[in-house]
Amino acid sequence: MISTFIFDWSGTLSDDFDMVYSATASVIHRLDDGHALSEEEYRQHFELPYMNFYRNYGLKCTKAQVDELFFQAVEKNGIFPTPLQGSRELLEGLRKQGKKTYLFSAHPVHLVDREVAAFGYGPLFDGIEAGIVDKVASLKSFVKQNGLEPKKTAYVGDLVHDVEAAKAAGIQSIAVFSRYQEKAKLEKAKPDVIAGKLEELLTL
Repeated sequence: MISTFIFDWSGTLSDDFDMVYSATASVIHRLDDGHALSEEEYRQHFELPYMNFYRNYGLKCTKAQVDELFFQAVEKNGIFPTPLQGSRELLEGLRKQGKKTYLFSAHPVHLVDREVAAFGYGPLFDGIEAGIVDKVASLKSFVKQNGLEPKKTAYVGDLVHDVEAAKAAGIQSIAVFSRYQEKAKLEKAKPDVIAGKLEELLTL
């Protein structure tokens, strides 16, 4: 029985793909001699930690440079995320069941804060930590710091990195499909559970 759910944000609870893809494509265009990054190419190659994604393109850039260009593009593209269908009902339902819910995300802190506030999701989390550079290296400490029981805790995410982070932390991994990563790639990571819809988590 899972008593605590830790959630990823982008692609798991927040539909922010258009905003993030557009901004990332802008960064690649600026740093890689005008290269036009397609959605398909992005889904095939994107990974966390996100600096690995840029380095795989052979780009010699710093995290500070990437972040500056990315944030500029986010503000310029004018795209604002929306809650994924069923995410509010899921969080409210889990809390009615007495489950603990946390947010643990690589998404930038100020963007998570802004989006969580806009969605009205703040009261639905027992704790929020964002701007995580490497979840594989950090999730185990997050679990320990919050006094959570690993055997009764699960991490819910939409990327291979999320599955790997859960395994490294010694907790259950739950995968949900999103526009960020190809289904086959996520399945190959062998998560403990694959949820076709968010509401399925209410029965775990």
